[in-house]
Amino acid sequence: FFKLFFTDELITRIVEQTNNYARRKIAQKSLSKRSTWHTWVDTTVEEFSAFIGVILNMGMITVSNIQEYWSQQYSAKIPFFSNTFRRERFLQIFWMLHLHENDPNNQTLKARTHKVSHYLDYLDKQFKEHLIPSRELTVDESIVGFKGKINFLTHKPNKPTQWGIRIYVMADANTGYVHSILPYYGSVTSEDLVRPDLPESTRIVLHFCHKLLEINPASKGYHFYTNRYYTSLPLAEELLKLNVYLTGTIQIDDIFIPDCIKNPAFAEDKIYACRSGNLMLLAWKDKRVVTALTSWDISKMQPIKRKESNLQVVNKPTVVVNYDKYIKGIHRTDMVSASYCFLRKSLKWWRKLFFWGLEMSSINAYLLYKISQRSQNEKPMTHLKFVRELVEGLTKNFRQGSRASGKPSLLDTEERLNGNLHILRQNNGKKKDCTVCSNRKVQGGRRETRYICATCTLKPGLHIGDCFERYHTLKLYKTDR
Repeated sequence: FFKLFFTDELITRIVEQTNNYARRKIAQKSLSKRSTWHTWVDTTVEEFSAFIGVILNMGMITVSNIQEYWSQQYSAKIPFFSNTFRRERFLQIFWMLHLHENDPNNQTLKARTHKVSHYLDYLDKQFKEHLIPSRELTVDESIVGFKGKINFLTHKPNKPTQWGIRIYVMADANTGYVHSILPYYGSVTSEDLVRPDLPESTRIVLHFCHKLLEINPASKGYHFYTNRYYTSLPLAEELLKLNVYLTGTIQIDDIFIPDCIKNPAFAEDKIYACRSGNLMLLAWKDKRVVTALTSWDISKMQPIKRKESNLQVVNKPTVVVNYDKYIKGIHRTDMVSASYCFLRKSLKWWRKLFFWGLEMSSINAYLLYKISQRSQNEKPMTHLKFVRELVEGLTKNFRQGSRASGKPSLLDTEERLNGNLHILRQNNGKKKDCTVCSNRKVQGGRRETRYICATCTLKPGLHIGDCFERYHTLKLYKTDR
């Protein structure tokens, strides 16, 4: 399911951009003699898929910094990471990661967002393609933590993540599946929204609605559930023109709300409602006053047990009951995301959005898997187990770390037998065991060389002549010495 979103096409595109960026940056650098960038080789689709798997696994295992995943101390060692990647190679890909090449002559805000917007637009298209959402939808925002200097930094004191980059999200309220995303880049985003005559919060919901109806033009009767930031009478009226409904809490200082709703004079457990056409405003007092707007529900009451006491029953308006039920859609996704997410400090804001998109792809994949399992009356595995299975699937064809003697990794086999030109050079005066003819398990079997293959990722030690030829032409290259 993960590959429905993070496709081979997307990975190939990222691999090409990363390789091009790495070559250009290394060519521009003045490298020291011992620089790690001397050993850089182009990454591949298989290697980058394994890189993604390692990132996802890091989200499940928290340590103080990235280097600690390769710790060799007995009390801290985690074999998975060192067996899958050498630390140096992983960090090379991590720091050279690149998604899109910007025009250096165009430094406008819109041009700079292209570095990540093409990637997020692709994921948005894939999210829409693989699930037709249910009737109930919710719109909210997700904050991707970031404290650097950018023009569109968001501060939300009431959110768990107070500083960061805002991403508007439309999710299926029944499953939590993220159907559409809209990153907020300040004025760049606002300029592309529909209906510039309306408030921005209204335009965001209308943007999602129009995109949804473009995909399913014959669909009618969708029902949006929104919080007080988005809910307004103009929004409800605009959605009704599209045969779409709205229910949400609303700010009591809205100029369209009559005084009888703003200042209701009634006792606890009572309701006050007023209607205009298909729109209904209501105020209900339980422990505090709740003010809501709907273009669908009626002012009916129903008994509900309190969460803190199953014995106590309160009469609650159907509008509020349905709102509480469906508004949790995106919150459910946020909670899952917070459970196993890769959080690392970064000076580059677009990296944060890359990892967020990766996380959303993983979560949507799990939600699709759950839907599939339940449609077959089968019990789905837990989210933790699903992510572990995903990690193993992404890394199973790639092992770069510890290897059994004489059994080359798949990356090694792919590179050394690819028929391309391989260059033999001296290893800066250092000796290495010859990969072909050296065997330390046999007395006197050690054979050293000062030469390595500079082209292969593993930089194997090789003697000039027969050993070099065997290594690059035979699948089973070890000699019997």
